[in-house]
Amino acid sequence: MNHNRRIRNIAIVGILLLAVIFILYRTNVLGGKDEAETTAAPSAAPKGSPFGQGPVPVKAIRISKGTLDDYILVNGSTSPNEVVTISSEVPGKVAKILFKEGTTVNKGTPLVQLDVSELQAERKRLEVQKELNIKIAERLKALYEREGVSLQEYEVAKAEVEKVKAEIALNDAQVEKRTIRAPFSGKLGLRQISEGSYLSPGSPIISLVNINPIQLEFSVPERYSQVVKPGTRVQFKLDGVAGNFNATVAASEPNIDAATRTYKLKASAPNDRGLILPGAFSTVTVSLQSYAATIMIPTESVVPELGGKKVYVYRNGKAQPVTIETGLRQDADIQVISGLQEGDTLITTGVLQIKPGADVTITSMQ
Repeated sequence: MNHNRRIRNIAIVGILLLAVIFILYRTNVLGGKDEAETTAAPSAAPKGSPFGQGPVPVKAIRISKGTLDDYILVNGSTSPNEVVTISSEVPGKVAKILFKEGTTVNKGTPLVQLDVSELQAERKRLEVQKELNIKIAERLKALYEREGVSLQEYEVAKAEVEKVKAEIALNDAQVEKRTIRAPFSGKLGLRQISEGSYLSPGSPIISLVNINPIQLEFSVPERYSQVVKPGTRVQFKLDGVAGNFNATVAASEPNIDAATRTYKLKASAPNDRGLILPGAFSTVTVSLQSYAATIMIPTESVVPELGGKKVYVYRNGKAQPVTIETGLRQDADIQVISGLQEGDTLITTGVLQIKPGADVTITSMQ
């Protein structure tokens, strides 16, 4: 035990001796350098810089007034102006296909011809029957005028003529229905039949889509339901298609969607070149209100502070703080309602480093 105590005492003495030697070295008694001498002095900062010397280099803009359009961005989807799956009203065998897939057709263009051979034969029979009935009616008319037959017999003969004429008109209508035509102008899709196919009423033949004008469907939050109305102008962009497209709101749902609390609208846009296809996702810019002669400044130039916001303006080589009141925010800019005047020089960079009244120099003016 005494041996362990002796070792501990020697260790303590050794530590104290090392501490004394270190202190003597640091105080230059043993030739060591003072810490202040070994630390390089910082290079002199330019006057007015964040270190307090020299004018601060900044960028600035000249305040001017312009027009501000308040808008919101929502998602939308394009839809065709008209779309239908063409089918036959009557049964029959496809005698001839008169269209090419993917082509544009006009309203009334024949697309499919069904077999009408039986109806044509029936019409010939009816024509013969009509001629016969006309002759019978003429003979009975002559006899009736000489009182050779009764009025009833003559009228029955006349009725038979009219009956056959009606049957011929019905036959013509049946023939016309077997020529399937485009109900409106548009672009055809892919056919689903072949020549020789038998069509039942309602069997799909091909789709026909009209995309000029194109329809744009979108919804806005319910608080804008009294602002966005038929006649409101909107813009929209499509993925993979360059540029913006204009549209005009044409109609709206009569109620708010209770599930999403949104108001659904439909706008119409010209599509002469067919660049806009139905079913495409779109980003819609809905204009809400326009403000004339308003001031917009970069958001980065605004310094938030307790109870308000401020900016720095350049006056006589110094940065002067100005308290402002802001309004609408759009992308990288914000509206200034009060505090700035047209013609002021607004400092846009370094606003977090400069202090009120600091010397500044403008390196770039926009």
